[in-house]
Amino acid sequence: MKRKMFVLVPIIAVVATLGYVSLQPGPDTIAPPSATAEQNDQLDSASRDAGAVSDELIEPASVIGIAENVDRLIQRGFIPEEYRDLWLDPDYERIAEQRFNVIPKVATEDGEACVPLELDESELCWNEYGYHPYLTYDLDTLRQLASTEAAAAEALSFRLPRDNVSERLHFSLQASRLSGKSGPIMRFAYTFVPDESSPHYLDQMLDRYAIALAGEALGYPYRLSRELELQIQREFDLSREDFREALRGRRVTLRDAWGDQS
Repeated sequence: MKRKMFVLVPIIAVVATLGYVSLQPGPDTIAPPSATAEQNDQLDSASRDAGAVSDELIEPASVIGIAENVDRLIQRGFIPEEYRDLWLDPDYERIAEQRFNVIPKVATEDGEACVPLELDESELCWNEYGYHPYLTYDLDTLRQLASTEAAAAEALSFRLPRDNVSERLHFSLQASRLSGKSGPIMRFAYTFVPDESSPHYLDQMLDRYAIALAGEALGYPYRLSRELELQIQREFDLSREDFREALRGRRVTLRDAWGDQS
């Protein structure tokens, strides 16, 4: 398969020449964006330039505060319709953090410095998670608690080394399973970054898609899976059917590659 070069645009970037507005929501928050009149003019111009291309990537960062653009994102499959009012709520960030996450991020005081978690090499700001005690527990204790406590499982997914992807996935799934909340597994989906130089890059991208889909099934206000599907089709020059076929083949080997996550 021929691979197309495609790079996701940084957060809150408007790229009129390519015909899409791009946001990669951070792993620890679902930030409510705002739009300027100039950005909206760019979006409208970009949409006209896109012509018949209906599957351009459109994401909510700089346009979400305006109802017609939310509706456009809904129509293009990036926002589930049931979350329209949530996206438009001025208190969106706090509501979303509490609703979807087991250990939500909290607002800190203006100018408050990061209080780093110093027990390991984590880059967490402890105060940004309300000084949640499980973030300071040793890993062995958290493993004992994680079979029954969602917060302990999510704390493990934060604290484990980034390269321990299989175990981080396991505890993210466990936290979502115990809590019924999509936040833990979606946080993993956003922080799991496939290696573009790897010969298994396509497999990793398909894994990431499947993981995002699992999280979204629990309810989530943004369809990362839709973004990833379009990205994979573009990068690897796949038709929709080619993508579906590749995904079916990957699902056969997903358990072997990641271990038993049930």
